Amino acid sequence: MRLNPDQLLTFATVVREGGVSSAAQRLHLSQPAVSNQLRKLQDSLGEPLYRRAGRGIALTGVGQRLYAQAQRVADALAAAQALADSLATVETGQIRIAASQTPGAYLLPAVIAGFRQRAPGIDIELASYNSHEVTQRMADCDLAFVEGPRVPALPAGWHAQTLDEDEIVALVRRDHVLAGSRSVTLQRLSAEPLILRERGSSLREQVEQAFRDAGLTPRVDMRLAGVAAVKEAVRQGLGVGFASRLAVRHDRGPLLGIALDPPLRRQLTLLVPGNPSAASTRLLTYLRERR
Repeated sequence: MRLNPDQLLTFATVVREGGVSSAAQRLHLSQPAVSNQLRKLQDSLGEPLYRRAGRGIALTGVGQRLYAQAQRVADALAAAQALADSLATVETGQIRIAASQTPGAYLLPAVIAGFRQRAPGIDIELASYNSHEVTQRMADCDLAFVEGPRVPALPAGWHAQTLDEDEIVALVRRDHVLAGSRSVTLQRLSAEPLILRERGSSLREQVEQAFRDAGLTPRVDMRLAGVAAVKEAVRQGLGVGFASRLAVRHDRGPLLGIALDPPLRRQLTLLVPGNPSAASTRLLTYLRERR
């Protein structure tokens, strides 16, 4: 026995409206059409579902049990329709973003704050990793942001869009001997105790490659996970670190970013799937308008 969903919905409407006549008006059907659906539903079950009671109906025991299930079907359909309506207007939804630490900490919070003013019903879930970890999590996110001198290998269907150019700077305390310098060479930095990011960080890879290209062997004293850990180690006087200029652009504390000579630049890149969700598309439109 396979029940007809339309008959269940009609039955739930008849019960809620208190009779066939009112239900027919609600459903924009004729009374005979509604009665016919009820009859077919009872035939399928082999049990009476209701009795006439004046101008209304009185449910049997089976009818009461079936109505509880039919109403769940009606509620689920109403919820699904509400979701479809909200997606059509892109007023609600969820966007899962995986971002490497520089855009995740210093670029996207301002973007999200501005976007939330425009689309407060769209929930954004932002998680920060190093660049290598971001590429491993793309299957579980809607959009991704990475940093580096080149675009990483992408899953099928994804493509890259350059958002902006970033610059890597040497990070020192304001009382450091290099603090008065407008720029600093890798040769000079190779004599300092250096603090690098963890393995998998594109910033670390780019800094290490720059030293190799210059034929230099840096003195690396510490390797720490995350921008915040590097900044704190520099703040404590443990050495010279490296970070995005974005990481110190609003810093009025004891840290200072010094340009490298020659400059060490990289791209901030947005990674987009081939068929982004409606909510993601709205965020992408907002990002284009900000540029």
